[in-house]
Amino acid sequence: MKREIVSIVFIIVLVAGCAPMQHSQSYQEGIVEGFNPGEWTVGNSKADQNQRLTEWVRHGGKIDNWTELLTMQVLKKPVNPEPIASKVARVHADDAKLCPSGFTQNVIAQGVPTDTEEASIIYEWQFTNCSPHADQHEVAKIIYGKFSIFRLAYTAKTKKLAPEKREQWIKELKDTRIMVINK
Repeated sequence: MKREIVSIVFIIVLVAGCAPMQHSQSYQEGIVEGFNPGEWTVGNSKADQNQRLTEWVRHGGKIDNWTELLTMQVLKKPVNPEPIASKVARVHADDAKLCPSGFTQNVIAQGVPTDTEEASIIYEWQFTNCSPHADQHEVAKIIYGKFSIFRLAYTAKTKKLAPEKREQWIKELKDTRIMVINK
């Protein structure tokens, strides 16, 4: 029950934060389910008319010295967005160039279109032995809604996530979906 209440509060906060980016005054998108924001503290948040970025750290952590980071980006969706798999490749193209022998990326699952989601993809990437960067392993999901693009990512400073942690985050991301709110 507590998780549902926290998720509902999170939805309200997210939708309110995305409101300036919506194209229609009678239609708003937010995300539901997935991770429990009550376990995290906002470390950084910024927004403009085209995007909103919020980064969470574990309670007691700091944004400039994190070991686990949860990132949510909400972008204004262009009229003709690039295919979702191309977006994933483009988002991390600089990382791959920065450390060609220490960067790996893997698509875990692709979603099917629904009434609220045009496309979605869950993927992971890793930095290993890529000085001066710390080893990192990230599991992320990108969702194309009707008006917005959502990107959620869990990143840990580690060579490789423990299998149970990786599976937990894949499940959390699979459970995350777009909810439409009519005003």
